Amino acid sequence: MIYANPGQEGSKVTFKKRYENFINGEWQAPIGGQYFENISPVTGEVFCEVARSQAEDIEQALDAAHAAKDAWGRTS
Repeated sequence: MIYANPGQEGSKVTFKKRYENFINGEWQAPIGGQYFENISPVTGEVFCEVARSQAEDIEQALDAAHAAKDAWGRTS
């Protein structure tokens, strides 16, 4: 069976054009403003862009995780 490629009519899967970092419950653009092309291994074509995170983005995510740890620790 052959399925339609993402983004084409009849596709079973959809993708946004661009994905950002999900930090502290929100989508956030990478601090450096850079993205890389995500290439399908099946077709060799670009199907979306993904945030190119750097150390500052990682530190921001870690800060959010550390701030949330106590509340998450009490979650059943």
